[in-house]
Amino acid sequence: MLHASFAELGPAPRENRLVEPTGTPLTVDEARVGRRAVLSVAGEIDMTTAAAVRDAIEAAATQAFEVWLDLTNTRFMDSSGIHAVATARAHLAETDRRLVVICPAGPVLRVLTLTGFDQVVEIHPSRSAAHDA
Repeated sequence: MLHASFAELGPAPRENRLVEPTGTPLTVDEARVGRRAVLSVAGEIDMTTAAAVRDAIEAAATQAFEVWLDLTNTRFMDSSGIHAVATARAHLAETDRRLVVICPAGPVLRVLTLTGFDQVVEIHPSRSAAHDA
């Protein structure tokens, strides 16, 4: 198993920037550590951006065996975001790939736990906690 610190990730090789109707950008940055893709999502995941997040997860999985979705800088996620992540997770599972969600305490984690999504997807409060799991 390859171990690397997240400080060794360097600059993200790919960034997708979307602009929500409110003018707030949503970014999805991708970095790789061995056979793992780490997607960092910043902004809000709602009906206007959920499909792009789903597509980013599925695209990352084509070249990785494990995808970490880091929601640390995600301020908001509604049911369309949960549905998009659940759909992507199902597609990954079909090809024996794993999805791990990084989400610290706050409004996004509250939505994930209230909906029971934390019972379906592995969620950790930080990257280091996920790495140690």
